[in-house]
Amino acid sequence: YGEWLAKWWNWTVSIPAEQHPRDDYTPEKCQINQEGPVWFLADQLGGREERTCIIPAGKSVFIPLLVGECEFSTPSAGNEYGVIEATVDGVKLKNLEQYRTQSGFFNITIAQGNIYETPPGTFRGFADGFFVFLEPLPPGEHRVDLKVSVLNPIDPSYNYNADWTYHLIIEPSV
Repeated sequence: YGEWLAKWWNWTVSIPAEQHPRDDYTPEKCQINQEGPVWFLADQLGGREERTCIIPAGKSVFIPLLVGECEFSTPSAGNEYGVIEATVDGVKLKNLEQYRTQSGFFNITIAQGNIYETPPGTFRGFADGFFVFLEPLPPGEHRVDLKVSVLNPIDPSYNYNADWTYHLIIEPSV
């Protein structure tokens, strides 16, 4: 799972801010830079939002709940003190806090004009976090509800609440 966490980070930092699906979400942005057996979805850093995403059948789905990454260009922290929840099609996913994953060191290539406003380049990175990793869903409509609340008593700059829903439309294979 740590390798997929690293791949998600490379995916998210490869997208220029104006096209990134995290902010100003549109269903078209969900399609950006998707390739391979896993479909990456964007995180959400505050407020309540509903998102719709069309995904081809046969793709696993990787959804970050509470993730952090650090690399040479900028240190990062903040995964402590979080409360996370997720449901898939109305079924609550249990014991999510037991699935904290770390990537090990990896090369992260950050695009110019990225959403994190960090310097571009290739750096050694390390990622840590909690996520939902779904096996391929059957064709049709699915609902994934996610909630994150961080109340960090040491560094309040990390505090936020996010509550978002992904309406996933899995298209049948042709």
